[in-house]
Formats: sequence, C-alpha cells, structure tokens
Amino acid sequence: MGGPYGGRGGPGGSIYLVCDSSLNTLAPLRNGRVHVVGQNGVNGMGKNRNGVQGADVEIRVPRGTVVRELRGDRVAGELSEDGEKLLVARGGRGGRGNWAFKTQRYTAPKIAERGEPGIERWLSLELKLVADVGFLGKPNAGKSTLLAAASAARPKIANYPFTTIVPNLGVCDLLDDDGIGAGTGSGSGLVLCDIPGLIEGASDGVGLGLAFLRHVQRCKVLLHVIDGTSPDPINDLRTINNELAEYDEYLAQKPQVVVLNKLDVPEVREREQELLAGLREVAGHSRVLSISAVTTERVRELMGRLKKFVKTQPDAELPEAPQVDFSKNGLDTDGDDFEIASDPAYPGQWRVNGAYIEQVAKMTHWEYPEAVERFGRQLGALGIAAELQLLGATDGDLVMVDEFDFTFAPGMTNPYIPGDLLERDVMFEEEEERRKMSRVAGGDKKETKSEEEWKPFRSGGYMDEDPEELLGFNDDDAWNLLEEPEDDGDVDYSEFFPEEGDEVWQS
Repeated sequence: MGGPYGGRGGPGGSIYLVCDSSLNTLAPLRNGRVHVVGQNGVNGMGKNRNGVQGADVEIRVPRGTVVRELRGDRVAGELSEDGEKLLVARGGRGGRGNWAFKTQRYTAPKIAERGEPGIERWLSLELKLVADVGFLGKPNAGKSTLLAAASAARPKIANYPFTTIVPNLGVCDLLDDDGIGAGTGSGSGLVLCDIPGLIEGASDGVGLGLAFLRHVQRCKVLLHVIDGTSPDPINDLRTINNELAEYDEYLAQKPQVVVLNKLDVPEVREREQELLAGLREVAGHSRVLSISAVTTERVRELMGRLKKFVKTQPDAELPEAPQVDFSKNGLDTDGDDFEIASDPAYPGQWRVNGAYIEQVAKMTHWEYPEAVERFGRQLGALGIAAELQLLGATDGDLVMVDEFDFTFAPGMTNPYIPGDLLERDVMFEEEEERRKMSRVAGGDKKETKSEEEWKPFRSGGYMDEDPEELLGFNDDDAWNLLEEPEDDGDVDYSEFFPEEGDEVWQS
C-alpha cells in the first residue's frame, strides 16, 4: 500500500587489459578465446534493494601492447608498465526501478528503466617489442647473424634476402669486463631486436617494412647493419634513414650506431677505411665500427660500447597519443550531438542518429505508457522534435531511432508512441464500445451514455434507488416514516409499529 518500491539494477562488468611483464607474446589471445564478455549485473529487487554489480574481466597482455579500434584504427592506448590497466569496454549502467521516479506529485509512477546495453567493440592488439637496441638494415646484411653471435638467440640464417620474416629478440649478457657471457644472470643484459630487412619504399608498405618498423619505436638505440659487399653501402645507409623519416620523424631522431659488416670478405677489408669515412659523413656522427658477424670479429667490442651508450640514453617515449576514449558509453556523450538523415528516394522518412538518444531508446520500457511519454519529452527537450519540423517533417512521417519506428505527429501530446501500443489502444477502445452497446441493448432506462443523467457513482450509489422511497424530513423537521403501499400484498407491517402499553426503548 506504500507505492512503488523497486530498486536499481546492478551495473554490468567491465573489460580491462592488464600489462603483465612475464608475457612476451599475444599468441594466447589469437589462438584462445576471441570473444570476451563481462558479467551481467543483478536485477533490482523489491523493498528498494539494488542489484549487485557484475564481475569485471581482466585480460593479461605483454608489455608494449598497443590497443586500437579494428575499424577506425584509432589508438586507445599502450600498456608499457607492469600492472598497468586499460579500460576497453565499460559495463552498462543498471536500470532504475520505479522508486527512482517517485516524486511528491507522482507518488506511484508506473515506470521503470531497462539497464544500459553494454558496449560491444572489436579491438586490434599489436605488440611493439621492447628492446634496448634495434637492428636495421637492408635484406641479407647480416642482422640475424649478428644477433646469433651476440646472444643465445638462434634465428633463421640463410644466404638470401628476407630470411627473417618475424622479429627476433635476443639478450646479450655482459660481464663486468664488458665481455660477452651466457646465462650470467647478472641482470645487466642488453636486449636486442632483429627485424626483417628494409628496402626503399618500406614506409609506404613495400616489402615487410610497414609491419615491423613499429617494433623499433620503443628501442633506445638504433643499430644500422651495413652490408660491406653491397654495390653501394653508403647509399644503403642513406636509404634506410630516408625511410625512417618518411615513416616517423620521431623514429628518425633516435640515436644511432652504424656497423660495417662482413670484414671477413677480402674486398670489404680492402675498402674498410674508405667505407668508414663515407658512413661517418652520411651518419653525421663518429659512432661507426667495422665488424664480422660470421667470425665474431670485434663483436665483443661492439656490445661493450653499446652497453655504455644505452646507459646514457633516456627511456624511449611513444609519441602516439590516445585518439579515442574507451571508458565512455552512450549516456556519457552530449545529448545535443545528434544528426537527422533523410533520403529523397524515400520521402517522409527520417532517421535520428546519436549515441545518447539511441541508448535512451534501448533503455525505455515501451510497454509502460508513462515511459513512452517520458521518451517523447526527452525528444522534445533535446530539440529533436523541433529540428524535424524545421527540416520539413509533417504529420504521418516515419521517424526512426535505432531499431524503433514512430509516426511523427507534432499535434499530439506524445507523438512517439510505437505502433504496436497504438494498436492495443484501438483494440481496447473497440472492446469498451462493444460492452457499452451491449449494456444499452439490454436495458430500457437510457438509450445512450451521453443522455444519462450525471451521477456521482456509476453504480451502487444512492441515486440508483427510487427517490420516492427515500426517507425525508417534514416541514416540522419530523422524520417521515414509510407509509404502507396501496397494494402491499400479504406483507403485514403492523409488527413494526408499537402497540399501546408496549415498552419502547429510548436512547
């Protein structure tokens, strides 16, 4: 008897990506569960009891994971620190029960709200390998051979271009004397990244460059490996630097070290000083060294110098800022941000697009007339109804919001009642009309309802009695008793009147 008392529903569970430094690949996500769903919140209950929030879901990803929209390719963020979280899909808000709509004027509202639908989106996850030194160079320059000589990594090595088609990581464990060890566990290892060879046009997608240039964005130092047996080793360095500048200006400004490889070839050794001088001139610095990755000549010296140089460099920062915020749902957007579209090929049809109004439509209980009226008021408050009239919408036009269709009728109190509800109202009115006609046909008192005399009660009131039989007062304010009817049949009323000498009860 106390009116509405329904509580709110619980919010849905959200989806988070969590950075885990113990992981180094995205293979579990690719080969495992592709669809991840948050838990639904519990429905609101009576006695104003709110539902419990749904459990959140956390997905572990390695360091250097970049999160993008699959379709728009907009960046949402990057996970680079252990334990860092990124919200990629927020759970929907719980619907409000009728208690939330109770006011002093409307003490028993017949209205409730559905829960906000959860966000659905496809994500693109890409891994930028985190390394101290990134190897760059033309195909078959000896990058993988150098990685194998400096670390325990065993990449595929062959005497043909593009032997490496996936990035390879290796750790060079450095001893105190700047030597090269294996499995020392000292924690001073140098992380090396070998990417596929780059050719001219790599920044535009030629070869494999576009897919793997991003892996060296997180490297502190870039190591150019120049093939000494190339027809023009100096121009090779110039070409690689141009591709870096075309792909990312920030990447082109990273500190670089240049090594002339394949000193084991006699022709290269003969031109060593000439080539080193030309490389210094193009590079613009003196960090140029000649080595032989096959014989490991001067590889130990190279790793020692790289270690000291890397220590002096700050941590690499990503220039790419987030372009989209995944933490917002439809109700967090501006309600005035909508657009109305129409097609001249289909006159009289209008579609209203807008994240906010579409979410409101999904959360409306269309079976409640008060909820439908509230939706109509929201369309008016947001300026959508006025905008439709301004664009030329007339009575009877079709208005579409998401999957819901309405008939535009600005003269009505609420023109946005779905068609199925209008059909129910017509059926109800026709049923009432049939009942009224059946009552009129079966009685002789009145012909139509409009001719009936007004009564305070439709039935069961005192006006249904014969007014001639009602008791009244005389002019002397004495109470009138019923007189015996002219033809009373066998009824004897004498027993109701006291005889002389009978005791009469007094108040």
